[in-house]
Amino acid sequence: MHGYPLEVKARLAVTLLIVMLAAAPSAQAETLHEVFEKAWANSPQGRTAEAKRDEVAASRTVAESWFPAAPKIDAFHRTDRWNSDLGNQESEIGISIPLWLPGQKAARRSLAEADGEENEGDIQATRLAVAGELRKALWTLVMARSEAEVAAERLKTALGLEADVGRRLKVGEIARSDLLLARQETASARAAAADAQLVVVRSLQRYRVLTSTDRLPDNPQEPVAVVANRAVDPRVAAGQAVIERARAALRLAQESRREAPSIGVLYRRDRDVSGATPRDSVGFAISIPLAVAARNAPLMASANTALIEAEAHHRRLVAEVEAEVLEAEAQLESAALGAALAVEREQAAAERLALMRRSFELGETSLVELLRTQSQTTEARIEEVRSRSRLSAAQANLNQARGITP
Repeated sequence: MHGYPLEVKARLAVTLLIVMLAAAPSAQAETLHEVFEKAWANSPQGRTAEAKRDEVAASRTVAESWFPAAPKIDAFHRTDRWNSDLGNQESEIGISIPLWLPGQKAARRSLAEADGEENEGDIQATRLAVAGELRKALWTLVMARSEAEVAAERLKTALGLEADVGRRLKVGEIARSDLLLARQETASARAAAADAQLVVVRSLQRYRVLTSTDRLPDNPQEPVAVVANRAVDPRVAAGQAVIERARAALRLAQESRREAPSIGVLYRRDRDVSGATPRDSVGFAISIPLAVAARNAPLMASANTALIEAEAHHRRLVAEVEAEVLEAEAQLESAALGAALAVEREQAAAERLALMRRSFELGETSLVELLRTQSQTTEARIEEVRSRSRLSAAQANLNQARGITP
């Protein structure tokens, strides 16, 4: 591009940046909730959690069945054909049905209900985790785009300044060294704009992976939810559901101290020798397994350990959630203060830059001083857009810490 006039280079560079910045986003026509639902539908964790509902349904089916296990059919046949071959035969067929132990079916039903509550709690906790990923990716992208816009403005300003210095050089109002300095600023601004656009591309890819779309919500900013109206944190509720499930499993283990007893019906036909009249008979059988420590102790210990672990995890989870909320509240206060100070700094820097430009045009200020002031203004502008994004992200993060999804 060195062979083109400065005006042409300016138009080409600015047009290129505008196209790059405008090509990334598509029409903003969705709410934050709609984008979140897309992220949830696209989440592998969400699909896994919802697929477990089939397991819960199967568990309920077992709890409501008439038998704790499937009935069995036994068949038996004996003959002397392979030795004496006198025609002696004996055949037997029977069916045995397992039975619920007293209190076992009710305990199994309670476990199935606890499984369902645990699954729903896991779904809500997973939705909150997906919301956290979305919020982080969204505000990272918003901040990246804002910084890219500032970088594009800096490049546009640098190109305009270079063109102005070139015109003044032609009429002898300025030295060639100033033109070289302006070109250095243009090159630096062009590199900064390219780096900023690269950050936009990276952020956009992460956002696209989560949501399967390039669309940003039309209003991504979240109002801070009222504390009095918020529900129980999904993570805490999920932890409590795990405790209830562990308690139900322990009750089932206590009601299942032995294998299921069974009753059976037998039909038997036999004959002594070939040609003899077969004899038929019907019998009944009952099986009552005994309760022994070798079987029950490991099962009881395992169920009790799971309950203790669930209770300990829940206590730690409650403490972590409370700490996260306090940290998010402090972060929001700090972000609000930082945003207010950044606005003041940016306004002061913009006013000083305007004065320095007029002074430069009148020949009272050197180009070096103008570029220094321009650089400070750009830094202030970048910090201002960052602080605004940080404030909005802090509001979303506080909602996240309080367990509220978009």
